[in-house]
This record gives sequence, C-alpha cells and structure tokens, in this order.
Amino acid sequence: MVQARRLLLFVLFLACTFNLFSAADELPKIRISLSPVMSSATLAFAEGWGLFEKHGLNVELVGLSDDEERSAALMAGDIDGMVCGVTTAILLFASGTDIVITSAAYPDNQTNSLAILSPSSFNIHSLQTLFANNKPTKIATIYRSDFEYETDRLLESAGFKFDRESPYVYWTDMLQLALWFAAQSVPAAVLPEPYVTYIANFPLPGGAGLPQFNHLSHFEEIEQLPSVVVFRRPVLEEHSELVGTFYDAYREAITTTNCSDREQLIEMGIDRILAVFFPGVTEDTIPNGILDSFAIPHFSQPEMLSQEQFDAVVAWLVAKRYTSGNPSYEDMTTNQFLQ
Repeated sequence: MVQARRLLLFVLFLACTFNLFSAADELPKIRISLSPVMSSATLAFAEGWGLFEKHGLNVELVGLSDDEERSAALMAGDIDGMVCGVTTAILLFASGTDIVITSAAYPDNQTNSLAILSPSSFNIHSLQTLFANNKPTKIATIYRSDFEYETDRLLESAGFKFDRESPYVYWTDMLQLALWFAAQSVPAAVLPEPYVTYIANFPLPGGAGLPQFNHLSHFEEIEQLPSVVVFRRPVLEEHSELVGTFYDAYREAITTTNCSDREQLIEMGIDRILAVFFPGVTEDTIPNGILDSFAIPHFSQPEMLSQEQFDAVVAWLVAKRYTSGNPSYEDMTTNQFLQ
C-alpha cells in the first residue's frame, strides 16, 4: 500500500513537473545559486514543488558548491542572486560588486547545526588537545566565511590566541571538504548540517561499520549568523517585480515546509535537497536509514539581517585584513521585499 502510494505521488509529481517545465520556458527568468547550508533548503523545495512557476516565475537554481566560483558567477552577471554568508556578501560589495542584501534566511533554531569534528583515529578529543602541541593541528574551514568568523569567536571565547600563525587550513568548496573529511584524510574540520549527519551515518567501505568522530564543539555559546539572500542591484532596479514574485514563492515554500510532515518532505523534495548538498547523489544511491537521521528544522520567514550582526562582521573582516573597505548597513540592505 505504501509503495503504491509513493508510486502514485511520484507519477503525479513527474506529470506536474513536465507541465511546469513546459510552461516555465515562457515565464520571466532569474538565476539563483544556493550555498550548501540548511538555509537553502526551502528554496530547493520551492523549485522542486513548482512554486515559482505557480507564481509566474522561472527560477533556475544554479548548483555551485565552491564559494569562489559562486562569487565569480555573481560578479560576472552569470547569476542574478544567491544565498550566501554575511562575510561573502560584504566582501563582494567591498570589492566593487554592487549587490544588495534583501533578507536573512535561517532555521528558527540553529543549535547543533555547526560542529568542529575530528575522526577518532587522530585521537583528538577536545580543542585543548587540538592545540596542545608545539605544532598544533589546524582546523579545516572555508576561507573568509561565516564558518571562519564563528570559529574565531569560539576560539577567542575559549581563551585561545593566535598572534601570527593561523589555526586554519583553508578550503573553498564545502562538498570537497566534507568528502575528504569523510575519507578520514582531514584531522579536524568545521562542518554544518546536513553534512555532519550524512557523514556520521554513511557506512565505511568493506563492512567496517559507521565512522567514529569526536565532537570538539557544537558552538553552543556562539550566536550563529544567518545566511543572506542577495541580488545584484541592477536586477532589483530593473526587475523589482520579479524579485517580489520570488519572495512570494519563497514565503509559500517556508510555510509549506513547516506544515508538511517528514514523509511528505522526503517523498516530494529530497531529490532537490540532495542536488544542493550532494550533487550527483540520488535517493536510490543512499544507504538505507540515512534519510531517517536527518533533522528538518522549522524555518523562519524572511527578515532583515540585524545591523549589530552586520557591523560585527565588518569589524572582523577589517581586523583580519580581509578588506580595507567599510561598507555601511544602509548601502547594502533593503527591506523592500519583506512583509
């Protein structure tokens, strides 16, 4: 009975998708890139459920897991907007790319959504162990990112100081970092969900069981930054009605996600989520039971990024010498599309 119901839902979904894609070619179009963080999930659902087409808009989601590639695509005008970190948005603006933060995007409760992990084979059991040697083990993280910002704040709050040598080894692609970490080739890394859950529940080859990791921190005492939705300013000025329509569909996707039970979300939207976080992976290739481990959070409706968070990130970027610019909150944000 369950299989028959799933088959019927899948057939209906394919039929609706075919009709929507046929109609989508005639609709006005914008191109958006999603970063591989949970904040992107509702937009992936919106695309998979056909909500953009329902509202009269063709939204193409461009999959780019590398932060630098995503930023370069926005700078070149190859995409109209993206979901990204606050640090990425400010650095783009400071380097001359005229973008606007149109909202913040995040789950209501971000507890345990970010962690510093180490494979058990490295025998690193705490942050103190990590930095105990004369040549301390470095933490892998994404370069000039919100993850680096939040880890800096965590280490500072724990009393660690690094005057000259950085405590990090830098990556630009979260998917590649997650894959190397899963292969136990990285001694310590900052990873967001759903990568932590996916890696922890993906069996090792040869029947060796599940991988074992030490959780060095869950950032319990650190307020995590939201992701932000940014658009190039010319898009906002020339096609504000399209961005308004985008937000209508976005809000509906959040409401639908929050009101749907877990089985509905898995059946109808998981392929789009997998495409964002794990390109090339399909539901059929995932070992049994992994999807049951994913926690799907409750999502907030879009709201403004706070000026306090914005100013704190600007100050950090200047202190790290990642930028010499000092963009203002008023120049970079708008509440035009928020209700």
